[in-house]
Amino acid sequence: MKKGFATLFPLLSMLLLLWIEQGIGVTYIWKTVAKVMLFLLIPLILFKATRFPFLRLRQTDPTSIKRAIFAGFAVMGSIIGAFLLLRTHIDLNALKMDLADSGITPLVFPAIALYILLGNSLLEEFFFRGLLPDLFGQSKLRLLLPPFFFAIYHVAIFLPWFTAPILLLAIGGLWTGGFIFQLANEKSGTILPSWIIHMSADLGILLIGVYLLYFY
Repeated sequence: MKKGFATLFPLLSMLLLLWIEQGIGVTYIWKTVAKVMLFLLIPLILFKATRFPFLRLRQTDPTSIKRAIFAGFAVMGSIIGAFLLLRTHIDLNALKMDLADSGITPLVFPAIALYILLGNSLLEEFFFRGLLPDLFGQSKLRLLLPPFFFAIYHVAIFLPWFTAPILLLAIGGLWTGGFIFQLANEKSGTILPSWIIHMSADLGILLIGVYLLYFY
């Protein structure tokens, strides 16, 4: 029952979020409100009995933090490098229009970027690297399915921007990245290592956003 619910719960949450993201065309602020509810507030109510041990960030050992910082720089460099290498296969105009349709303009981008770097990354770490692995317990699925959900969720958001081969590459990259994120947490039992890596990855994406909004 627990594993079945661990599979069903993220699927339903992601489907609803993707419908909000792609189906009804609301602005970024309303997408954010929905995400906070589905990825944080509702899980906090449904699973409060677990006490969320993965949020005890102070118990993270210094070695895990150092490794996470190193991995974060590597991931950020890989994202920027991949963009430079594959930019001719990415519809940058569609990407820029999608940002504008979501209400992300050069004026508000700095505030949104700060939220993405600190708030959104923590939301996703709580959901994909903390809550879901805990729901799977000690099953090997804890290392496989949460990264898969993480990849599918993000790729579905990126659908209008990439060609099919790039989408497949993105799925593989995000799944691999999510797996690495989860491995980074296994020793400490907290989400701090993966959060550090996640923020580094987001920083690389935000730097691409700076290029698109201010220089493209």
